[in-house]
Amino acid sequence: MAEQQGEKSNQNRKMGVGQATENLLSSMQCPNRHKAVSRRSVQKVNKCIQVDMDLEEENPSADLSLSPTTGLSRKPQQPPGNTSPSQQGVSSSSQGQSAMPALLPLMPAPPPLPPGCKMPPPPLPMPGINTPSLPPPQPGSNPKCSHLICGYGGQPRPKKTPTLRMKVFHWQKLPSDVVRQSRSMWAVMPSSSKELVEPDYTSLELLFSVPPTAPKEKTGPKMKKTKEITFIGPRKSFLLSIFLKQFKCSNEEIADMIQKGDKSKLDAEILKQLFKLLPEDHEIKDLKSCKEEKSKLANADQFYLRLLEVPSYQLRIECMLICEETKFLLDCLWPKAEAIRTACETLLTSHRLPVFCQLILKVGNFLNYGHHTGDAGGFKISTLLRLTETKANQRHITLLHHILEEVEKNHTDLLQLPRDLDFVSKAAGIHFDVIQAEAGANLKKLLEIEKRLFLSTEDLKIQHAKSVQGSLDASKDLQKEFATIEKKKEELADYLCEDRKKLSLEDVFSTMKTFRELFLKALQENQERKEQAAKSEKRKKHLKVEDVKRLKGEYGKSSTFNKK
Repeated sequence: MAEQQGEKSNQNRKMGVGQATENLLSSMQCPNRHKAVSRRSVQKVNKCIQVDMDLEEENPSADLSLSPTTGLSRKPQQPPGNTSPSQQGVSSSSQGQSAMPALLPLMPAPPPLPPGCKMPPPPLPMPGINTPSLPPPQPGSNPKCSHLICGYGGQPRPKKTPTLRMKVFHWQKLPSDVVRQSRSMWAVMPSSSKELVEPDYTSLELLFSVPPTAPKEKTGPKMKKTKEITFIGPRKSFLLSIFLKQFKCSNEEIADMIQKGDKSKLDAEILKQLFKLLPEDHEIKDLKSCKEEKSKLANADQFYLRLLEVPSYQLRIECMLICEETKFLLDCLWPKAEAIRTACETLLTSHRLPVFCQLILKVGNFLNYGHHTGDAGGFKISTLLRLTETKANQRHITLLHHILEEVEKNHTDLLQLPRDLDFVSKAAGIHFDVIQAEAGANLKKLLEIEKRLFLSTEDLKIQHAKSVQGSLDASKDLQKEFATIEKKKEELADYLCEDRKKLSLEDVFSTMKTFRELFLKALQENQERKEQAAKSEKRKKHLKVEDVKRLKGEYGKSSTFNKK
């Protein structure tokens, strides 16, 4: 009876070991019914070894072995068919473990106990017991499985956050719908790709962190300033802040001036700066989608929000700007146009210029007598500049000097010719084609603004239609002046025997200005030569008188004659 009770307790103990192994296997099964991970706890293996050692102590005739497929098992000593209940328990536990691949290699059987020793020997050293922990699990095949035993590694990595306060990198971020487009480079290269390079966050913190500021002495209670929120780039925000400071008023007052068309503080230069600093499309979109309080926004952003409340603010600014620019441009172009017209009329009406040119023609035909250039009926107006190139036999005397000497003797009225060319000299340097193009471009802008204004609201028409129309009328008057100049240009081309299409008013005015300067310079040099000649003649007369007096002895006898 005692032996039967002992075998029954051993059988229950073995059944408990088999049940524990089955529980371990079931706990290691993946919930999604995938292949179970072949992993076995070292502590569980040692426990099984200890149980078999206890069985060996109770039944020394049993032979334990370690099988690579079934783990620990008992070799039967009895013939098949006479299996004891204890052996049936061991075999049942071995069958329960056959579904799991073995982690342990084939180990030799433990040595038998020495006679008289009832304590089991220490357990055999198992490979991997004193080694480091097992490597991390490999990623599983099913992304939906999040079980730790499956080792699925497809979960998104946590975002790296800085430990220090970093400097702000201002950029214009792309919307999510744009990024997800199939042809976008952001969609071609996903964030989970292995080709992407991970930045060195440590060096980024070292290089781009905000350096700590030294604590300042407290001079008094100060209000803690909250960090402002801005959707504008740093450079544009800086320029806009400087622009707003010159008004010395609130953003609401500036917006009201734009809405009412008040030009008291908005001249052409200020309006031109404001037009360059108007918000762009992405800035408008970001400001409209902002859910923060207006007080937390920067001053430039608050001005943009107030400006966006003004209906058709851009057209209002353009209307005021084009009117101010037209006024400034007309004030600059009208004097130039009048100078060109006056210069043309002066050349056409001057009676001294043709008389002087007739004198030059006679002198030239006389000098070119018998030459192929002789017997000329006239000459190009640029010939007047060649009068100083023909040198006389005397030093520093040219043909112009000689002609002016003759004019001074016989035709003194021609000496007033530089006075007639005064208006022509002032018009030199003004390019008629340039000012005509500037006025035409401004007139084109006015006509476009007029069309846009016609399609706008009634209050905008009432506010700016009159000023735009006044600018249009003034621009059209300037175009009439240009038409008058074109007619004078054709008359002048015929007067100077030039081609109408090839005549350049700038060249004609520049030639007459240079000739006037040469004329005045030659007159001055002739005058200086006369004065020098008069002084030389006076000095000669004085020396001659002195010589005559010395010969007559008017200065007394010399000391030599007195001694004799």
